[in-house]
Amino acid sequence: MVAPGLVDLQVNGAAGHDVTGGPDSLDAIDRALLQHGVTSYLAALASPNAELAARVMPELERRAADPGSPLAGVHIEGPFISREYAGAHPPERIAPVPAEVPDWMRSPAVSVVTIAPELDGAARLIAELDRLGVTVSLGHSGATAWQTRAAVDAGARMVTHLFNAMAPIHHREVHLPGAALTDERLLVTVLADNVHLSAPALELVRRAAGDRVALVSDSTPGAGAPAGRYTMAGVEIERLEDGSVRTLDGRLAGGGLLLDAHVRGWASLTSATLGDAIRAATEVPASLIGRSARLDAGAPADLVLLDARSIEVVRVMRRGRWV
Repeated sequence: MVAPGLVDLQVNGAAGHDVTGGPDSLDAIDRALLQHGVTSYLAALASPNAELAARVMPELERRAADPGSPLAGVHIEGPFISREYAGAHPPERIAPVPAEVPDWMRSPAVSVVTIAPELDGAARLIAELDRLGVTVSLGHSGATAWQTRAAVDAGARMVTHLFNAMAPIHHREVHLPGAALTDERLLVTVLADNVHLSAPALELVRRAAGDRVALVSDSTPGAGAPAGRYTMAGVEIERLEDGSVRTLDGRLAGGGLLLDAHVRGWASLTSATLGDAIRAATEVPASLIGRSARLDAGAPADLVLLDARSIEVVRVMRRGRWV
């Protein structure tokens, strides 16, 4: 089978390397992702501060501006998130919403910013980021449905790893997950690994959100790497023998699989067709960052050949060149 190249909106690392590790680490991540059919991706920074941004953004900007690089931009996940739902984010880097968009967040490489919509000033910051052409995603949040709706009214268009690191659905307050599943203005991202979400939860998302679902890997340095300890955004994490990635105190800390595995998971764990799964890893995420990921004349020649039975990656083309 031939499909468009996969597009991953959330990559913290892969193959033992962190996206904050500099040029050599990014080269290794590029190679690992291309081997798994990912021809475009966003480097995810977990709650960066100004110092971290100053260190890593110049190289990320350079690559994002290079059409020869699969790195298409940066996903700033935090630091304006809920402390209660911070997950594996370093608590010392979580911050209140500033009065205006920080200078380091105004980089042309910034494609997505994840914010908790219940924070004071969040709607104002969302509206300003939207005016700057940045896709605002909602996540790491205890927001109510009404707070979520206000954020969408302000310009938010995406939800980061639905159900994970957010207040759960309750029948008298559905919180962010319930609002996301019922608001057609929002695209939702999920990890289809049967770890972050169970198969019945994934099917619930498929039935409610359908073609608004974008698959992400949220991959960590432990993805595509042996079991063992790694460092991500300054936090020590461990890839376990079962393939999950956790902090040393047992909290989930991102994904242990690359995006092609989530395509297989979406097609096998839910009633989605393989075509649905491929679209959720190509056209839907590409639309959020203004890219084309279709098999159309004139589109970038980013292609992946898949074994029709196993759905494993056989060969990858990027910009018309076999890689």
